[in-house]
This record gives sequence, C-alpha cells and structure tokens, in this order.
Amino acid sequence: MRYLCIMIGGFLGPFAGQSLSVVLPEFAADFGISLRLASLTMTAYMLPFAFMMLVSTYLVRTLSPTRVVRVAYATIACASVVLVLSPVWWAFVAAYIVAGIANAFTAPLLQLILRHITAPGELGKAMGTYAAMQAFGLFSAPLFAGAAVTVASWRWMYVALFAFAVFIVCVGLPAVPPSGAVSEAVRLPPGRVLRAVYTLLAIGAGVVGMGFLISLHVEALFDAPPLTRGLIVMAGGLTAFLFARPVGGLADTRGPRPLIVGSLLVGACAMVGVGVAPSMVAITLLWGVAVLAAQGVQVGVNMLILASPRGAQILSTIQAFRFFGNALTPILILPLYGVAPLLGFGAAVAFLLVAVVLNAEALRK
Repeated sequence: MRYLCIMIGGFLGPFAGQSLSVVLPEFAADFGISLRLASLTMTAYMLPFAFMMLVSTYLVRTLSPTRVVRVAYATIACASVVLVLSPVWWAFVAAYIVAGIANAFTAPLLQLILRHITAPGELGKAMGTYAAMQAFGLFSAPLFAGAAVTVASWRWMYVALFAFAVFIVCVGLPAVPPSGAVSEAVRLPPGRVLRAVYTLLAIGAGVVGMGFLISLHVEALFDAPPLTRGLIVMAGGLTAFLFARPVGGLADTRGPRPLIVGSLLVGACAMVGVGVAPSMVAITLLWGVAVLAAQGVQVGVNMLILASPRGAQILSTIQAFRFFGNALTPILILPLYGVAPLLGFGAAVAFLLVAVVLNAEALRK
C-alpha cells in the first residue's frame, strides 16, 4: 500500500500542474478575469515549483524524506481546500503557489524513497513505473479537467487532489534515512552534471513541452475538435504508462547511458515523424513513441545521478531543468513553428540530437 502511495504521488504532481490547461475559459469566467490573466495562473504554479526544485533536496538533506513528503502532502491537502472553495482569484493563486512549492519536495524525494526500498537490479523498472505515473498525470490531466467541466465544475479536480493527498498522509510512506551531508571534497565531475542538465532540458523542450504544439498542429492540419486533440496528446502519457516499466528495465540490463542514447535517438526520429506524418493516427502513434522515449531518458539520467556520491542532494536541481525546458518550448520553438511547421519540429529534434552527441561521447569514454 505504501508503494502505491509513491506511485500516486508520481501522478499527482504533474496532474496538479496541468489541471487548468484546457479549462482556462471556464476558470476565467468563474473569477471574472481575462483569459490572459487566467493563463498566468499556470505560470504562478510552475515558476516557484521549478525554482524550488533547484534546491529542495539539498535543503532537506539532513531530514527524513518520509517525514518531509508527508508534511508536503498535508500542505497540499490544505491548499486544495482553498482551491476548491476560493471565491477570488488571488486566493486561488496563493494556494496554487503553495501547492507548487510543496510538490517541488515530493517529486525528487519520492524517487529517493523508491531507490532505498528497491533492489539494485530492479531500480530501472521501478523508476520506469514512477516515470510512467508522472507521464500519465501530465497528459491525462487535460482530459480529466475537460470531463470535470462537462459534468460539473473544474473545482472537482481539486477535490480529487485533496482526497489523494489525504490518502498518502494517512497511509504513509516507507521509512528511509536522510541522505545526509556529504563532504564538500566529494564532488560530481562538472561535465557529468552539465551533461545531465542539458539532457533533461532537451527532453523538456523537445518532447514533453511539445504537447500544446501537437494540439495546435493537428488542429491546423485536420481541423480536429478539442476532445480529439486532448485524446491525441493524452496518447503520449498512456503509452508511457503502459511501457515505461519495461523500458526502465533496460537500464538494469543494458545500463543507464545506453538507454539514454538509444531513447534520445528514438525520440528524435519520432519527432521528425510527427512533423511530416500525413494522418492523425500516425501522429498519435509517433507522439506516443516520443513521450515513451523521453521517459526512458529521464529514468537513465535519474539512475546515473542517484548512483553518484552527492546524487541524492542534487537530484532535484538537475530534474528542475526538464521543467525549464518545458518553459522554453513556447518561447523558442513556437515562433519557429509559426514561420514553418517543419522549422518548429526541426528545432525540437536539434535539441535532442545535441543531447545524443553529448551522451554518445560519454558512452564512448
């Protein structure tokens, strides 16, 4: 049951972060604000989350990860009550920021707990399962949000968030020791850190952050309605949910670095295919492959960092760059897509190919 709580936690963070992505018009109407102001609500969640991720595991290195995560979910449960009942936008935003900061502690610490309770030969599969739950939360949230609005109100999303957070607090998590302070003399090679940072930045910008652009692409090409677009984007999360565990198992049998290089190559090829695919079915299948490949990359990077002497302390710092990569997609890739769709997809592929070169060089050494 406590293992289940870890997996639910993997689902909840991305689910909370993407919960408003397809219901912004209804959200804006409820609070009487502009659509632009409503869209800033998601930024208000993501920026504090990403910046806190830079330091979260280091800040709590001498504390019990289990206790920190339970406190974080208790905080999220309290914030969820405000999200459900808030009569004004600013109160909702304040609670949403609190939830984002709390999730910056849950995401990396749940993986530290998972590492402690998993046999070394099974860690890749376990990390793959956790990555699958993250992907499912990320890409299913828009569909669940749309369903909630259709049936009742977008606020029911946060009733679900409250219920899951309370469940984790009540059931608890496996007890593991703090990562502890490591001598400052023990340092990761700068090249390894920079390689990991860029690799996660690349999959954030070149794959994970492309979900909204995939939606725009199928609308422009096929005049796809909102539900169809949501299902296509969700296919990425569903594919990762179904297959990320066996892909993660390749890190156990073949090693993390070969998994990273292979996944980056597959992801780059899949994104090329998405850019030239002639049908929605082909785009859906290729998008699923790309997201699955991105999860393979993340599993490999996480395992390499966790195996390092100070890895537990800097895990969240490195993972934060995937979210900064997400933020780069609308800034760098969307304008290029506006000039020519192939230019936008080409930029995404370029991010991935640079990561291939960096990791292939490390593999050769």
